[in-house]
Amino acid sequence: MDFRPSAEEEGLRADVCEFLREELGTTHESDPAPMPPGYMPAREFELKLGARGWLARSWPVEYGGGGRPIAEQFIIEEEIALHGGPASDALSRCIIAPMIEKAGNDYQKQRYLPQLARGEITICLGYTEPEAGSDFASLKTTAIRDGDDYVVNGRKIYTSGAESSEYCWLAARTDSESPKHAGISVMMLPMNAPGVEVRPLTNLLDENWFNEVTFDNVRVPVTELIGRENDGWAALTSALGIERITIYRAYIHWRALRVLVRHARAEGHVGVSADRLAQIRIEYEIAGLLLHRAIQMHSEGVDYRAQAAAVKVFNTEFAQHLYEEGMGLLGAYGQLRDGDHHAPWDGAITHTYLSVVQDTIGGGTTEIQKEIIALRRLGLPRG
Repeated sequence: MDFRPSAEEEGLRADVCEFLREELGTTHESDPAPMPPGYMPAREFELKLGARGWLARSWPVEYGGGGRPIAEQFIIEEEIALHGGPASDALSRCIIAPMIEKAGNDYQKQRYLPQLARGEITICLGYTEPEAGSDFASLKTTAIRDGDDYVVNGRKIYTSGAESSEYCWLAARTDSESPKHAGISVMMLPMNAPGVEVRPLTNLLDENWFNEVTFDNVRVPVTELIGRENDGWAALTSALGIERITIYRAYIHWRALRVLVRHARAEGHVGVSADRLAQIRIEYEIAGLLLHRAIQMHSEGVDYRAQAAAVKVFNTEFAQHLYEEGMGLLGAYGQLRDGDHHAPWDGAITHTYLSVVQDTIGGGTTEIQKEIIALRRLGLPRG
């Protein structure tokens, strides 16, 4: 593989870096800061990126995109992450938009994709349920056809950004008699519809990043069905690969890694700590190579789902290794959170240590990713 950037890619990276330095006042070497709350982007920042065509650079031009190679979109995402930008984990663009492009009709693409490309709307994921977890096929939320509407009843949990989203990308059961995978549909549900209730859930950071969302006889027009009725499984799985190589990336932890290395040097840490940091630095490089390979496979139209699963497993475990080591290096100071003036880097290491606990669960558990690798890459039998 040739990872050397083209002249156009180098020019794009330089432009993005200049904008981010001016907008955020940060560089790749700036100290880390606590992660922005939740998974939804900062709307004003998103609008600025959208105005430059940087939110949807690889999307088709007719849907508000730039029509450029997917690698250029990842350059933008990488630089945002390296500069600590708040839009690094935009669920709407990274997960939902590719599924709309893949499974939606032309009306839906024209309606939603240009707004997403401009940063004007956000969409939360209506997937996980109290008794379903990562198993979409076990979901119980129902959407029953009634004339020109579906009537939705049920409950979703751990719904990131539900409190600030305009829409919910909802997975619901439209046929209870079919085999589990066959009776699922996906639709775009307006979050301001009567019968939608959002209740905040507190996470390990004592922050409300997640929500419980209940649907009580919520009416959704049939025109909001994405793809065919009872064929939602295809829509749900059509873009899982792009999710796994976009959301959980090692780049967002670069500044934390650098500052821990500087701290270890200043404090004279040797032996085990130095060895562990060296190993984690190697893991960072491997994570980047795995990601670039997945991007190339995606660009070439090759089935990259197993590679994306490998990226997700490796990157999330890398992040946990990094912050576990960071907490050990900081000792008692690692117990201090943001807001305490004694907390190193405003508690950035402690803050993210508590956050990355969920990384090996969100977006499909590590066990699920290993099963994908076993079946699609290694060709091992099921069971």
